[in-house]
Amino acid sequence: MVKKGLKFAVLTLLAYLLQSTTAIYLAVWGIAPNIALAMVAVVTVALGRKYTFLMALTIGYLLEIMLPVLDYINLVLYPVCAMLGALAFSDKGERKLEEERSLGKRRMGNLPAHLRTLLCALLSILVYESVLLMYIYLNGILIDGDQLQRALISVVYTTLLAGALQFPIRWWLGIYKLKRAR
Repeated sequence: MVKKGLKFAVLTLLAYLLQSTTAIYLAVWGIAPNIALAMVAVVTVALGRKYTFLMALTIGYLLEIMLPVLDYINLVLYPVCAMLGALAFSDKGERKLEEERSLGKRRMGNLPAHLRTLLCALLSILVYESVLLMYIYLNGILIDGDQLQRALISVVYTTLLAGALQFPIRWWLGIYKLKRAR
């Protein structure tokens, strides 16, 4: 348990540091990926909702303190985006799965974990970019095709980055070593 907590803390700090220092150097066509949301999406599917909320809140808080862009936007937006993804794509507990089976509900929880990670990252970054575009529009700036194109590139780039990062992160967390339930 301590080992898992330590790995989680290191992963959270690594996500913050990569987002604040390295993201600019990974820019494609002048658009940097959101590394932090990509890593939060991996944690969402790998570890669950509690870890997702804690990681997103910590990253949002650190980004808000160290790199303030807009008043409290990172502090609020990171946990909201992460929890929306977690509600749809995180693993459910055995009790919840049994309850859904008994009621005859079939949900997207049956999708493979690697696909759920991509979908979680897609949803999270889509909400993040949509809120930023709405903020721009509400400040009186007209949204044109260039801004929409940049947002779309950011969504695709971050989703693909989450797809690439999920394998080493899941391996490091020891997810692949877990025994399968019967």
